[in-house]
Parts: sequence; structure tokens; C-alpha cells
Amino acid sequence: MTTHLIGQLLEVKPIEMEDRKTGKVKYSTDITIMFDGIDEEGFRKVSVETVNVDEEYYDELKDKISKYVAIAYTAKTDQWGTKFYPDRTMPVLELDKNPLDYSKFKRTDTAKKS
Repeated sequence: MTTHLIGQLLEVKPIEMEDRKTGKVKYSTDITIMFDGIDEEGFRKVSVETVNVDEEYYDELKDKISKYVAIAYTAKTDQWGTKFYPDRTMPVLELDKNPLDYSKFKRTDTAKKS
């Protein structure tokens, strides 16, 4: 199954980690994405996720900070549960605006009248 992480790209950070056992240096990229929506009652709901992806994403994403992006993920299920991995076979999409625009929804009156 393929799914997408969609939101505004806030940060792209190169990561360098040394494996303590082998001494080998591994490189990757941390990306921070914000999704801005509303809940069922119309109140603002903001989610921010930082995910670790392959180092190749750094060059591809560093110029897309503050843009809306959609990054493809593949879900794999095994005996330990479901894990999500970035799907490099699909391109990162740069979007003109938030494709999941909740601005047309109105806040409902949740206050109880006595």
C-alpha cells in the first residue's frame, strides 16, 4: 500500500551518525512537515512530524522549504506490525497550496446553553 505524507515543509536537516559497533558513518536526512487542518468542531488542529529519510532527499528538498509537498510512503506489514518507508520510486510532489483545504468549514457552536 502506498500513502503520502502531505504538508508544508518546515525544515530539511542533514544527519550524520556513527555506528558505535562498526565505526562506520551513516548519512540521512530529517524533514519536518506541518499539516494545518481543523477538527470536527471547526477548531484549528496543527500536526508537526519529523521523519528520517534517505540522504538523497536532502538535495531534492532543501530548496522546497515553506512549500507544500507530498512524499510517497510504502506500508509493509510483518509479524512485528506495520512500518512505513519512503518510496523512492515515486517523485516528491511540490504543491501550489494545501490540497486538503479546510477553510470552507465553519466552527460549530459547542457551548452548552443553560
